[in-house]
Amino acid sequence: MSRKRKKSKPMRVAHASASRIARQDLTLEIARPSQTGLRSVWQWRPLASMTPAMVADALRRAAMGDAHDFLLAAGDIAEKDLHYRAVLQTRTLAVMGLPVEIAPADESSEARRAAELVREAIRTCDLAPVIAHLMDAVAKGYAVAEIVWETSGSLWYPREIIPREAHWFTFDADTGRLLRLVDGSAEGQDIPPYRMILHQPPLASGIPLLGGVARSALWAWVFKSYALRDWARFCELFGHPIRVGKYHQGASPDDVAVLKQAVFSLGSDAAAVIPQEMVLELIESGGKSASAELYHKLIDYLDRQVSKAVLGQTMTTDDGSSLAQARVHAEVRADILRADARAMEATLMRDLIAPIVRLNLGEDAPLPLLTLRVEEPEDMGALADQVVKLVQAGMPIPQAWVREKFGIPEAAEGEAVLGAPKVGGSETAQQARVFAMDATKHTTAHAQDGAQDVFDIDVAGAMADRMETEAEPAWRAIMAGVQRIVDEAKSLPELRDALLAAYGDLPTEDLAQVMAMGFSAAELAGRYMAREESGDGRG
Repeated sequence: MSRKRKKSKPMRVAHASASRIARQDLTLEIARPSQTGLRSVWQWRPLASMTPAMVADALRRAAMGDAHDFLLAAGDIAEKDLHYRAVLQTRTLAVMGLPVEIAPADESSEARRAAELVREAIRTCDLAPVIAHLMDAVAKGYAVAEIVWETSGSLWYPREIIPREAHWFTFDADTGRLLRLVDGSAEGQDIPPYRMILHQPPLASGIPLLGGVARSALWAWVFKSYALRDWARFCELFGHPIRVGKYHQGASPDDVAVLKQAVFSLGSDAAAVIPQEMVLELIESGGKSASAELYHKLIDYLDRQVSKAVLGQTMTTDDGSSLAQARVHAEVRADILRADARAMEATLMRDLIAPIVRLNLGEDAPLPLLTLRVEEPEDMGALADQVVKLVQAGMPIPQAWVREKFGIPEAAEGEAVLGAPKVGGSETAQQARVFAMDATKHTTAHAQDGAQDVFDIDVAGAMADRMETEAEPAWRAIMAGVQRIVDEAKSLPELRDALLAAYGDLPTEDLAQVMAMGFSAAELAGRYMAREESGDGRG
């Protein structure tokens, strides 16, 4: 994959190791496949029909360092087992779809320069297919991609990142962690620095080769393949009714041969011709449904175990569970996604970002931070309620932030928009005052007329509405003072101390006056209602 790039200002290689690496030809492929030889893309797979003995042997030799057959078998079952392929693809696509962000390590000019260099270097490099290939390490324990470099002036950048087959590589015999290229020798060929992206997610303790989920999935596939073959044979035998031909005691051998041919013809052609004296019956197998269910249960059980091994749960692939289980399983899957993202970030930082920076800016340049952003699902309804309450409390919230959170575009000029009827604050307050006064007059009129249904009037509601209207200016003054303290505070401890110190100085006189009037009115209303209830006309 070649791409055109803008010419950049030439950069001098700033350190000795980079100079040594730069002298090597980083522009050629070192793991290039060939039609014949050890690295051929056309591979004969001897494990097409795996038996338990073959799987045990492949896993045993992989544990001893010879993983060739195990890696081929891992790829083989990913093609044959549709369920295993689906759950692997689910986990791969979850990481592949995450947005990639590059940020400076700090606020220094060197860090910003390094971040811009990396953004420019990978701007036209589609990392999604690379990440998808590297996620094959979940199954096999490791995955490798080769970087082919190119220069523009003195600027080194990846021209192409090529996925490579895992079985083209091996590991050193001492540690089982140092990657080597298979070349026919016992130890393998050394790999120069800055040439390979090696992804080894921490799936299990020990060497990475033994952590792939394919080691477990292989056993599940062997048992499943036997169950599928037996089920297919069962369907072939009992999918059609048993055909029985009956001939009379004096039938000749020729008559028996005719009947036998008719029985076989009925199975394939669904038609037969026999003499009238002969009988041909179709007998249904009564217990075949229960037998077929055993195969289905076994295969379903194995699929569930594979789902647990790859996804950590089964609800992604199965139905019929409760909402509580769905939430728990969603959390499990989110944990796995975050772990996969962190592991992929570490790999790309070490084997892609670091080489770009080291080759161009030197060993001391700060490495930018690569992040695969995992967006946590939010309850948008709850967030909307919180925004409304905070706005009503007087907190200023930027419209741009709200639009970004809810994905609402900004309306163009003159564009029709949705919205609630606009009512001014003063108009609302005036309506509340009129309502309160009308309710008070209505109550007084009933009292003067000696009406018996005075208790049906919402006196408390009218009083509460009036108190809310009268107290609004006082509350606004208090909130303005609190907002001023929040704006001036530089830290949380300073904000706490300022609020405690200003508690006695907040303008609460107007609010206290309104509350006193409200309490007095409530007391008078209570006395009046008690008098009316007792029938006592005295004041």
